[in-house]
Amino acid sequence: MENFLIAKACDARVGMRPICVHMRALRAIAAIPIVIVLICGLAFAQQSVGEVTKVSGVATLEHAGRQSQVVEAMAVASGDTIRTTANGTVVVTFHDGSKAELGESSAFTIERYQLSGSQRIGALLKLWGGHLRTFVSALAGKPPEFEVHTPNSVAAVRGTDFDTAFVEGRPCPEDHTCMRYTTVGVTTGVVEVRNPGNPAPAVEVHEGYETTIPCESPPTSPAPLGVEELGAPGYH
Repeated sequence: MENFLIAKACDARVGMRPICVHMRALRAIAAIPIVIVLICGLAFAQQSVGEVTKVSGVATLEHAGRQSQVVEAMAVASGDTIRTTANGTVVVTFHDGSKAELGESSAFTIERYQLSGSQRIGALLKLWGGHLRTFVSALAGKPPEFEVHTPNSVAAVRGTDFDTAFVEGRPCPEDHTCMRYTTVGVTTGVVEVRNPGNPAPAVEVHEGYETTIPCESPPTSPAPLGVEELGAPGYH
């Protein structure tokens, strides 16, 4: 209605037409930031692959080069990195029902998380340090298409519940000369583990077992899950 009245005033007073044109231009320019904000908000909503469902202590999320403190209900997207402090833990629940529980003094990146609606097409998480427990939702009649990488390991999920820990600056239990290693322990299902820097075949780790990947060596033969080792300082 307001725009209609302005148009009428412009038609009635020929001498004011340039001013009216400027008013319209200023209104259009002023609306641009609002449109940009709305577009950006919609784009992020479309990129969201899950949300933070639990947080304790202090943790940060890095999104598009910006850092913010993690809070519950915060949306997460592919490319986001979450870091916890010495007393911080974070649980992320993805839209397909899978969960990632990040332990204390840990960091991981949602490298890729592809969804079709609420169905997962494929996922890749990168653990940079500390401890990450993953609960992977099963896909009827399909392989999970879910991987967790560390700097010296690739864990391709064939099951639903497993722990990954990456440690630096501490002797590896399997090779005390190695100060950089990964441990993968499986609670449910099967996880295929390999070292991308070593041509040795992957090792299948079944539930109740774990494997260790020291430095550039291949994964060790699976051994019964060491609950005390996975819960030791350095994993969290």
